[in-house]
Amino acid sequence: MGKGFSERERRGADRIGRTAFMGNPFAEFRDECARLVKAALDREGFSGEEEVRLEVPSDPSLGELSFSTFALAKRTKANPRAIASRIAAAAKEETKRLVGRVEAAGAGYVNFYVGIEAFAEALIRSVGSEGASFGSFQGNGERVIVEHTSVNPIHPIHIGGARNSVIGDCLSRILRAAGKDVRRHFYIDDVGLQVSQAAYGLSMLGGGITAGGEHAGRRLDHKDEYEDEEGMGDKRGTGDAAKERHKGDHFIGFVYASTSCAINIRTLKARIERLKTEGKDEEVREEIRKLDDWVAVSSELRERNAETFDRILDGISSSEDPEREVAELLRRYESKDPKAVGLIRGLCETAIEGFRETLGRVGIGFDSWDWESEIASWNGGAREVVERLSGSGFTRVEDGTVVLDCEAVVERFGLREKYGIKTDVPPLTLMRSDGTTLYTTRDIAYTLWKFQRAEKIVNVISIEQKLPQLQLKIALHALGMGEDAERLMHYSYELVHLPGYKMSGRRGRYVTFDEVLDEAVHRAYREVSERSPHLGEEERRKISEVVGIGAVRYALASVAPQKPITFTWDRVINFEQNSAPFIQYAHARACNIMVKAGGGWKGSGADYAALSSRYERGLVVLLSKFPEVVGEAARSLRPEEIAEYANELASKFNLFYDNIPVLKAEGENVRNARLHLVDSTRIVLSNALALLGVKAPERM
Repeated sequence: MGKGFSERERRGADRIGRTAFMGNPFAEFRDECARLVKAALDREGFSGEEEVRLEVPSDPSLGELSFSTFALAKRTKANPRAIASRIAAAAKEETKRLVGRVEAAGAGYVNFYVGIEAFAEALIRSVGSEGASFGSFQGNGERVIVEHTSVNPIHPIHIGGARNSVIGDCLSRILRAAGKDVRRHFYIDDVGLQVSQAAYGLSMLGGGITAGGEHAGRRLDHKDEYEDEEGMGDKRGTGDAAKERHKGDHFIGFVYASTSCAINIRTLKARIERLKTEGKDEEVREEIRKLDDWVAVSSELRERNAETFDRILDGISSSEDPEREVAELLRRYESKDPKAVGLIRGLCETAIEGFRETLGRVGIGFDSWDWESEIASWNGGAREVVERLSGSGFTRVEDGTVVLDCEAVVERFGLREKYGIKTDVPPLTLMRSDGTTLYTTRDIAYTLWKFQRAEKIVNVISIEQKLPQLQLKIALHALGMGEDAERLMHYSYELVHLPGYKMSGRRGRYVTFDEVLDEAVHRAYREVSERSPHLGEEERRKISEVVGIGAVRYALASVAPQKPITFTWDRVINFEQNSAPFIQYAHARACNIMVKAGGGWKGSGADYAALSSRYERGLVVLLSKFPEVVGEAARSLRPEEIAEYANELASKFNLFYDNIPVLKAEGENVRNARLHLVDSTRIVLSNALALLGVKAPERM
């Protein structure tokens, strides 16, 4: 790779592969600038200096790239302004193709400007020939597993889990664009007390999940579900209850919440009676407060589906020891008991079918659905992990449980600085005294399984799982797999906040992804109808689906993962700025111009030198940077960089649209050049939106 790139850019290009900048006009321009500087340095007697570093000036009037002479002046004890003048003069003598102008400026800068005629032609040819592939690279085919979503199959995907899904899907799209061989994995957590508890509650109903189609079937039309104009605040007893009757994952979520509620009420009542006999009045009052909370939850649940809730409550009330029976069901499932397998697998598959439907609506799919039971339990994967770690010298046995001394591993391998560990890492329990393994133990087995199939692993998991993910890496070091630990990334993200909501899966209080999507489409329909009343009903509904779903995806992808999201509709459905509808509208505008232009102009001449206004020039330069933006987003794993770019491109195109005539341009060749620019913008907007999983409508 040639000189002239910053260290950050060079690392990014090297990781993506040497083909990253082929067919990329801005990279060619950068290389040309670096060559000119290097030749000028040699000509002026500065040969042997270190690599050329180029920066993008903060002010576009100062050129597209700039070279600073201050470091060179410091080493040579020369005047930086004088050095800049000498370099600029020498560079002007060199052969140039894409560079139009070189100027010394300020206290010691050499600024480079694109030659708009050659540069615009190179850009438009690249975009036109590559089309939907513009911005993508051949790459090195490195195998990468992106594991994302992986929600427990005990409730529908809620808005917090939706952020995981969208981030994971965007990462997969961006890495594929960067030439990686990406596989998208969903880890089905079917081994655990929560799943067993939901299955236990389901058994109270006779397992009739889909009997008569009662709990699986068509999606309700949003017009039946949305009565209030302000949002989702008053719909828990209407649309949500209807979903529970017609969508399996919603019904499973209701069963799990009802079971959890019934068990907690029973447990608290028994504890209160025991504490009363012991005379512990203060503890009794505290437990009564907890009981009151659960009784309130039971009222909410019963209001949504009285028949199902009462059957679960009656069954648990008559059970001798429901918590023991839940634990026994889990033990039987881990032992592959056929009846337990049938019950729990049936529940999980019902939930997963609901996940598929929800995620399919937003264009998210998976290459592999990985069952925890098959990978970590039934084939002995987790027990093998315990055995290997037990032989590492870092474990101990406490009251029959096997524990990994994480602190000892951290100290032995010097991991404190490497992973930014500021406090002691708690020991990790690998196996209970009854021989059952814990989630992180099984996750270690799953990680070993994934490394048999990929060179790199990206786990998209919320910030709340920071400690277990750290312990997972520590365990890999204890296993002698330190290099693998370096190829495993915990891609953490913050929570999604909906003003006025406090979510809890155990209490059945959450805002589902389905609800959010339906509301987004509903609001988009109102907006589209107001803006385009001339459209037919069917077309308005089609556009509303694309716009509403795109709006939600963009809102979840456009915020840096380390920042929480406050989800508000006035930001999500905003046709004026920084939203999917805003970008989609710019794309539709470009499409409209191309439709009006027809197809006869494409074979005619174009005057690219005429694209000289600040609106045209700025658009040309920004379009040319798209491949580098994709490369950087792939290197840093930051989908929000694509979102920022798409928003900026839409803004610049709108300025161009408002200030530069296209169809009524003076002169056919000028008109054709501007049409080429509009068409290139259309393609790049579509490509950027595609990386975010957002569709680009031709009409809005």
